[in-house]
Amino acid sequence: MKRLLLLISILALVLLPMGCVDVEGITQGVIDNITQQATGTYTIKVGGTEGLNFTGEYLARFFEMNPDTGTIDYSTDSYSVEGQVTKEYSFEAMTAGGLFQKQTGNETLLKVEIWKDGVLKDSANTTDPWGAVMVAAGP
Repeated sequence: MKRLLLLISILALVLLPMGCVDVEGITQGVIDNITQQATGTYTIKVGGTEGLNFTGEYLARFFEMNPDTGTIDYSTDSYSVEGQVTKEYSFEAMTAGGLFQKQTGNETLLKVEIWKDGVLKDSANTTDPWGAVMVAAGP
């Protein structure tokens, strides 16, 4: 009986402080830390044959903890672009991707690279008439 009372007392002393732990605050802190580490500066470089016309769209994706609901909210910013190579687009994001297409029916080169914090993450190229390429990168 004495052992049972001792065990109950020890359990009460261990479990009592757990009721005072700020679980939501800890969760928010962990999510904030992850998002800070995962977020970086992305650069999409569109290159290839000088003067080549292209169109494209690239996406910047984010997530963050919503303290009001306790859920993770996702958002995406989308940008439509067009121009002639060589172009660069830089932005902050957690993950990113893009789709670019040549605006000519000849066999010129379209090359697209996606970099995160100065490190090449993905690249693609095409010489197909009206060819398109897709690149993507994440944390």
